[in-house]
Formats: sequence, C-alpha cells, structure tokens
Amino acid sequence: MKRSYYLGFLLLIYTSFCYSDTYMIDEKYTGAPFIKNINLSELIDNCTIDYEASMTLTNEERELDRKRCPLNTTKFDFTKLYDLIDKKKTIYQDGDFELVMNSKKDETANYFDISFNKIVYEVNLSLVYKQQVKSTIILASYSYNTIAALYLSSNYYYIDNDGDIYILSLDEYGDHIDSVNTFHYRIDKENLDFIEL
Repeated sequence: MKRSYYLGFLLLIYTSFCYSDTYMIDEKYTGAPFIKNINLSELIDNCTIDYEASMTLTNEERELDRKRCPLNTTKFDFTKLYDLIDKKKTIYQDGDFELVMNSKKDETANYFDISFNKIVYEVNLSLVYKQQVKSTIILASYSYNTIAALYLSSNYYYIDNDGDIYILSLDEYGDHIDSVNTFHYRIDKENLDFIEL
C-alpha cells in the first residue's frame, strides 16, 4: 500500500514537470529575488532616511540604517547588469523560442535640455520566435532628473523559473521613495506574449 502512494507521488511530480515550462536562466540575468514578495509599505519605510537624525549616528549605526533598505543590500547588482549586456544577449532558448535582453545606454549630457527625465540605462526583455520579436517589456531602467539631480526613476526586476516576471518601478529622492508600482507578467509561450497579471 505504501509503495502505491509512493509511486503515485512520484508520478504527480513527474507530470507536473512534463507539462509546465521551466525557464533555466543564468543567475546573473534573473534579477533580485526580494522583488517577488515585496511589501511596499515596508520598502518605503525602510528606505527613508532622516538626515537630521543620521547626523548623530556613528558610521556603524549609519551603515546598519542603510542596510534596512533592500535596494542597498540585494546581491544582484543592477549597475553591473548594464555593463554585462552589450546590446543583445540571449538568456533562454528552446528551439525557435528565445528570451533576449537588449540594453540601451544614453549618457549624453545636454545642459540646455529642459526635459525632466533622461534615460541613462534601459534593459528590455524580448520574446523572440523564429528570429522575429513578438513582444517586449522594460525590465530595468535608470533615469534621472536633469534639473534636480536628486530625483531618480528606476525599474528593478526578478524572473523566476516558472516564467513569472516581477517588476518594481519607483521614484526615488535622496532621502525617500516617492511612488512605487509593481508589475507581474507571465511568459506565454503558446501566444508568444508577456501577459500582465
């Protein structure tokens, strides 16, 4: 009797692997896992800096305060990602189906430009089938306010093995996060699209 339960359990595990897509992507491209289960109010609270209070802290206390914000402690280094991807990188391939990261860098400084945001870095994820781009989303980006250099707009992401993509989009100032949005996509291999959930 125990043997039949054991075989049934193994069969259940086997069939779940057979009928679900698993996206084995190199860790250097998957993003920061904390984004998958982020608590937005905790993020805002933990990433707020009280400059007046921090003046009385020791360097060790200041470092502990800085580490409260998960954006400062994530093992995934988004700044290295922009250097890692030189224009185009295939991060997953299954026959004619590919997931391709593209990077775009715009570091030109125009002091007469009156626009508020200037994208410095951007990483897109494209769903490619038979060498044709079927769908694209922005995964990571870094832009800043050219007038008041303390304002940053950033996208952070995480891609899990099930094909779920989590994106954290926020506006940061020197001492706090102003607004936060999250997006959840799933890779739809059949319809060749990113489905927003």
